[in-house]
Amino acid sequence: MNHNKIKNLSVFIATLSKNCPRLRYLSLMNNEAAPSYFNGGTLQQYNEFRYFVISSLPRLEHLDFQPVTPEERIEAEKAYGLYVVRRRKKKENPSSVDE
Repeated sequence: MNHNKIKNLSVFIATLSKNCPRLRYLSLMNNEAAPSYFNGGTLQQYNEFRYFVISSLPRLEHLDFQPVTPEERIEAEKAYGLYVVRRRKKKENPSSVDE
């Protein structure tokens, strides 16, 4: 997704999370929504960006060609929680509910 003029990170990532919940590799380099040294962002902004994306896409293994580390997962959960879209399980037999 490099060079795609993505401006709103939260909307874009929410859409990816919903439609691609098993996404493992993602690169968002050279997008306005992805701060980096190349577009005037600071290291702290880049780290916060990574934490947000990691928290929203829990199966992500690589972001911007760098592996997602266990330490980043911990920081992502501290900063943003874990945004996981949970699917409802179908009831196996609704009539077997204890009364």
